[in-house]
Amino acid sequence: MQNFFDDQDGPGLLKNLDIFQFAVLNPQIAMLSFLQIGKKLASQPQKIEEFQQNLLNRLLNLQKSFVKELCDKQDDALELRYNERSKKFEADAFENNVMLLFARKFHQTIADWLLDTLDNIEDVDGRLVHNARFFMKQYIEMTSPDNFPFLNPRVLRETFNTCGENFKNGFEILLNDIMNGTITTNDCKQFHVGGNIAVTPGKVVYQNELIELIQYNPTTKYVFAKPLLFVPPWINKFYILDLNQESSLVKWAVDRGFTVFMISWVNPDKRHRNKGFENYAFEGLLKSLDKIFEITKSRRVHTLGYCVGGTLISSFLAYLANPLCKKRPKAEIESATLLTTLLDFERSGDMAVFMAENYLEVINAQLKEKGVLEGHVMYNTFSVLKAKDMIWRYVVNSYMLGQKPGAHEILFWNSDPTNLTQSMQIFLSNDLYRDNLLKSGSLKMFGVPINLKLIKTPIYMISMKKDHLVPWEATFDGIKLFASNIRFVLGGSGHVAGAINPPSKNKYGYWINEKTFETAEEWFNSATKISGSWWNDWLEWIKPMMGELMRPAPIVDFIRDAPGIYVHNKTLDTNA
Repeated sequence: MQNFFDDQDGPGLLKNLDIFQFAVLNPQIAMLSFLQIGKKLASQPQKIEEFQQNLLNRLLNLQKSFVKELCDKQDDALELRYNERSKKFEADAFENNVMLLFARKFHQTIADWLLDTLDNIEDVDGRLVHNARFFMKQYIEMTSPDNFPFLNPRVLRETFNTCGENFKNGFEILLNDIMNGTITTNDCKQFHVGGNIAVTPGKVVYQNELIELIQYNPTTKYVFAKPLLFVPPWINKFYILDLNQESSLVKWAVDRGFTVFMISWVNPDKRHRNKGFENYAFEGLLKSLDKIFEITKSRRVHTLGYCVGGTLISSFLAYLANPLCKKRPKAEIESATLLTTLLDFERSGDMAVFMAENYLEVINAQLKEKGVLEGHVMYNTFSVLKAKDMIWRYVVNSYMLGQKPGAHEILFWNSDPTNLTQSMQIFLSNDLYRDNLLKSGSLKMFGVPINLKLIKTPIYMISMKKDHLVPWEATFDGIKLFASNIRFVLGGSGHVAGAINPPSKNKYGYWINEKTFETAEEWFNSATKISGSWWNDWLEWIKPMMGELMRPAPIVDFIRDAPGIYVHNKTLDTNA
């Protein structure tokens, strides 16, 4: 990825950054983006005049619509409606206030103009525009009228009804968050890993420096002959796939006769700094396959990889398919399910903003000192990528409305991040996001070129329509890297909620299309939407490949009970 801030102003600004207080949204780095855009725009005076006229036209149209709306209002519509029985203002007392409506429309008008202006500046590198749009959207969300107490109808109503008690409660929450150094988004005291989270019964049957391998207890009289290995991302804890009894993909699979194994990655510290992609492939995936063969005697194992777990499986499959491969597991991979997995990183979305050279300079300095990228940096990054829901929502609800956050399993998991080793961070940022080596075929594993077109293993690829971390259009691009035998399905909702979508909830739906198309847009335009969960579609796809039914063998040789010990490591000492 090109460094867009390599002019004389850039390095001087970056040298002043305190690398150990890494700011996810550093204003200096954002400013450099707009400086580059501004230089290009300054050479286009006709465009400047065009943009100014466009803004004027939009504001005039807004003025006309506001005056019309004001004239159409009845006199009593401007008064606050008070309910004498409940002694409170009505729910819509402020919602239809003309001045508050105008504030929202004015903000939206300016926001649309700013983004449209960025899109229409000529001769600007597309990635620079993408970066600038990201920072501009952050500014737009920050300045939303809803984030200001006297422009937010809900806050005004609550202030009148509680005589300002909401601000007193909100200030107490704010002080507590300042003490903790983070915005509280969840009542974490309501959850305990191994207590009411990650509770599907099982045993840790293998452990090394990087993983614990969990085998879950069977719940059916008969099980399929071929086992199933879950490979979660090492950026978060594995229990997103085993949240609770109602939302656990693990339990759902076990209850349908699958013998399920799960990799639980270690939360790395300084000692693991040199553990990279090859280590995760060999010590994680290959060693797991060997142990599964030892336990089940099955020479074929099905795999499911979530996010970068799917990237690991795909790369390892390509390695095994190469005649130069020298490290082979005792059990072969029968099929691969890729859940929200990026393979082609060309259109990787807003996450690419944090892979730009200037961010990496700051991150690499922390990596050099501590050996890992600390989990809170990744947590803050993911929050910023969805700032409206993960930041400003709680600024309003907690600090202005005085409402303490409720308890939610997914948000508990989200606030339980892991560190990222130095080698792995460099690999992800440089080899995948920046250089896109997996697409070009330049990536190597154990010295063997990784060519995804060599893979003949059946692949089920499921993406999510509203995924903000792994855009589904980008995952669709990854199909072209394979030769054949791919089933692509598009689920509803986002990166997590769409993936953890049990059929019992009957939510979101999914899209299928048996035809082949060149672009994601063409595929979607003729796709068929099916109600319910994609889990059912996946079950129908994989079931014929699972082998015969047999009586399950008891787990007799194990180290400890699930969920193990690695999952409990929340804040390892990075200076160990």
